[in-house]
Amino acid sequence: MLVHGPYTGFLMSMSLLKVLDYICSKISMLSLVVMAGITFADVFGRVFFNSPIGFAYEVVGICLAVCFYSGLYHVHKKRKHVKIDLLEKIFKGRTGIFLAWFSYIIEVVFFSALVYMVYIQAKESRLFGDVFMFLGLEKWIILAVMAGFAMVALISLLVVYPDNNQE
Repeated sequence: MLVHGPYTGFLMSMSLLKVLDYICSKISMLSLVVMAGITFADVFGRVFFNSPIGFAYEVVGICLAVCFYSGLYHVHKKRKHVKIDLLEKIFKGRTGIFLAWFSYIIEVVFFSALVYMVYIQAKESRLFGDVFMFLGLEKWIILAVMAGFAMVALISLLVVYPDNNQE
């Protein structure tokens, strides 16, 4: 059964990577809006009613993690990391290409380790039964979602490798 909707044609005409970029960017924006709304409501309730929202800290922390990991897809895809590029102007040609690939490989290794460690943290959290204090939600669920977003970000890092046509 084929489902038709307002975005079906839009999503079908795009590659899988573009769909991931679209979904991750929307999730990142939504988490920012939720984080801002919860923070506003918490401060408003604290100032005017002397009653803050009990779960605000946990929800804002979750939204921050969702925003970070879902936003990494776009950062990796556009190669817009915070990086020190002082040496890129000095090293041209083969040396520049070698340094670009060397730093890229280090980046892939370290980010792969991050994905693995978030996954392991989710497994251990499930094993120990960690639960958020006010939300009552098991932490491993959120960590598994973060591991999924980190894996998607790793995919975007793997498909955007350094340019070999440096002058």
